[in-house]
Amino acid sequence: MRDHLHYLLMDGFDPDTGELAIRVGLTAAADTAPSVLRLKLNLGRSGDPVQPLRRELQTHVQMPIPLTWDRGLKVIIRAIEDELATPEGRNPQRYAWVQTQILHPTEDRRGTLNHPIARQVEILWDWAQRMEQDGEAVRTIEVLERLLLLAPQHASALAWLASLLRGQGMVEEMLGITERLLAIQPDNLEARLRRGEALLHLERHLEALDTFTTLLKASPMHTLAHLGAAQARSYAGGNPCPHLDAAVELNRETTLSVLRETFDFRVLPNLPGETTYPVEDLPGLLGVTSGEVSLFLERHGLPSREGLVRESELSLWVSIQNRYQVLPIGLHWLAPTPRHIPELP
Repeated sequence: MRDHLHYLLMDGFDPDTGELAIRVGLTAAADTAPSVLRLKLNLGRSGDPVQPLRRELQTHVQMPIPLTWDRGLKVIIRAIEDELATPEGRNPQRYAWVQTQILHPTEDRRGTLNHPIARQVEILWDWAQRMEQDGEAVRTIEVLERLLLLAPQHASALAWLASLLRGQGMVEEMLGITERLLAIQPDNLEARLRRGEALLHLERHLEALDTFTTLLKASPMHTLAHLGAAQARSYAGGNPCPHLDAAVELNRETTLSVLRETFDFRVLPNLPGETTYPVEDLPGLLGVTSGEVSLFLERHGLPSREGLVRESELSLWVSIQNRYQVLPIGLHWLAPTPRHIPELP
């Protein structure tokens, strides 16, 4: 396999230090070679500021700097130096544009430099698609973030970025992007669903319930919205079954899969005076063996803390297992009347 240069991406400029951070994406013949080179070019000093990049390329891939990169960097550096000479030249915000610049090693038309902003947005979109096709989710996220610096209300980019952030488990970041999308598309049902999911993950269950309730007013037959509302009510110590019943009617297979694999049976509020049961007492309470109890704890979502199970969570877990026949056996424990029933909207 021959060495191959993919892109030169500007990571930003610091006017206080005079450092221009850049990144080179590459494929090298040697398996031990890096796939990304990160370095900083020092502006405002004597000599060729691009020399560190020339040296790194020669060291790692034995290649000279492409002419498109050499020319492009000189244009960018000149623009930065001209800006530095102005009265506002030390303001970091004046260099946000630097992060939006990406250069192709051979084709100027695939680089953002010297193109109108609308065309730069299209070019970054193409780069993001290419990176996702190559399985580079994190770099796709970075390119979309740069695109949004140029086009903050680009709905498709916001939706795509939210999906990628969700896949990377970056829930708080996903929530922020989703709220930006909802600000320009308040009726976007997929965005509302993603917002509710994020709020559930962050254990903001009342906000999540409000989000799913609003979604269901617009789309009453939305299975995942019913499941989200059920989870939010369950977290609050309320009754999730009306929403679970609806979800079962709409899509039984999906609903049972959620109940078996991802439904969280915790009750988040502390209930004053609530009874707790030692795990070793559960075989007698449920009419099963200790091995089955271990299986319930390890694989079927029965919550416990420090060897104790809360009455509210045990009651919820048993009720749902029996009502929807999640387990291959029925459980015979009857929960006492709860001492406190939270008020839910």
